[in-house]
Amino acid sequence: MTITFSEVPAALRYPGVYIEIDGSQAGLGGDLPVVLLVGQKLPTGDAPAGEVVRVVSVEDAKTKAGAGSMLAQMAAAYRNADQTFDLFMLPYADNAAGVAATGTITVTTPAAAAGTLALYIAGKPISIGIPANAEVGAIASAIAAAITAAGDDIPVTATAAEGVVTLRARHAGTCGNGIDLRLGLYGEALPDGLVVNIVAMSGGTGDPLPGDLPSLIGERWFRYVALGLNDAATLAAWHAESRRRYAVPVQAGFRVFTAIRATYEAAAAFGETKNYEHISCAWLALNPPTPWEAAAAITGSAAPRLYNNPVISLEGAPVPGLAADVSYNDFTLGNSLLFHGVSVLEVGTDGAVYIKRLISMYQFRSDGSADDAWLDINIAETMERIRAEQRLGAIKRFRGTVAAKTNEGFRPGLPITTEDSVRAFLLSLYQNVLMREYGWVQAYGYYKSTLIVEQDSTNPSRFNFRDDPVVNSPFYILAGRARFRKAVPTT
Repeated sequence: MTITFSEVPAALRYPGVYIEIDGSQAGLGGDLPVVLLVGQKLPTGDAPAGEVVRVVSVEDAKTKAGAGSMLAQMAAAYRNADQTFDLFMLPYADNAAGVAATGTITVTTPAAAAGTLALYIAGKPISIGIPANAEVGAIASAIAAAITAAGDDIPVTATAAEGVVTLRARHAGTCGNGIDLRLGLYGEALPDGLVVNIVAMSGGTGDPLPGDLPSLIGERWFRYVALGLNDAATLAAWHAESRRRYAVPVQAGFRVFTAIRATYEAAAAFGETKNYEHISCAWLALNPPTPWEAAAAITGSAAPRLYNNPVISLEGAPVPGLAADVSYNDFTLGNSLLFHGVSVLEVGTDGAVYIKRLISMYQFRSDGSADDAWLDINIAETMERIRAEQRLGAIKRFRGTVAAKTNEGFRPGLPITTEDSVRAFLLSLYQNVLMREYGWVQAYGYYKSTLIVEQDSTNPSRFNFRDDPVVNSPFYILAGRARFRKAVPTT
């Protein structure tokens, strides 16, 4: 007998036909990645704070996190970019000690002629009809009423008194400080004679505490995370958790996407204090979108592309729902931020927003010297995917076998694993799958020459290997040098 059976007994004399079915070699892999949205909920949401819940739809997110909440807006922004991946959210209640940001719109001079005031809050349009010669108090009341009538998607509430509209962020915390207020985003003119002064949102303090992330997240493998909060404590906590899940024994890491709405100076200062290989933070400049909606939209744009091909360039991937201006395309600022751990976007001639380059926030070795090992967010993603292919393939091929150092003439069919069989598996996977089929890696000859496989000298049930995969890189730059001539060379 040259075949080893799992179910058909060796001690068998009773007549019959016995055929066991083994599906261990049939699986072709493939799963549906899961995305996690992290942000704040409102008290009107019925999902318990600190408990991961599934998001069935945008309306479901409103029910669970509250209409007008950070998380409800993130769900809408994500689904606007990606309709495929499974979606979950981790809701945080506002910090009980937190303070909501406020801003004001002050009407100082009434309009001489009737017209329409084009107000934008976080890029969301609100139109207010302004009668001629109306009193400033009446105009302020009309503005507040229009903001309220615009619905829960406006991230502030409004009240009016004596010509001043006071805006208050729906959430407590620093998130409200980034809510944009402006008039005439697309060049709309004010009604003739109307003078309105805006004081930007500020004063928000007290973000939710991250909590015990291993307990909050649980064991589900979330491949991508959209982080609506980006205060220092939150980023540090998610950095620690991303490292824990990337390492042994969990081996189920994730890429985190967040965004910062700030001046160039503030963005550079923000980035250079971070060193996070699994977190990517994109610069919004001072454009209208909220950072949390931008983070969700960027995740929805990048995640499916990374999952389809982790080494591919993300340049030119559209990020729907974002409004921008040409400050995105400033070479000097963008190039500088890419050396300070901050990713950059670009705006097309049509005003649409696209990814320019998504990098991680990792910049330094432990001694403070510069290091670009984890520069592009693709690197951590690619190595995670290579490891997953190795793990699943090894389980499929070697699980339930016998360990031996070498094949010294075992009969065919015996389930025996040797150093040579492990080596052959790794080489075949690298050459035929990772390189030839997927295009993730290169230099098979180098990989083969440097691969080491050993049976552990103190634990014969264990094999150890060390490999040096040469990972392909996303293409971003073509540099040339044109040496022109004015006459044809004679030689």
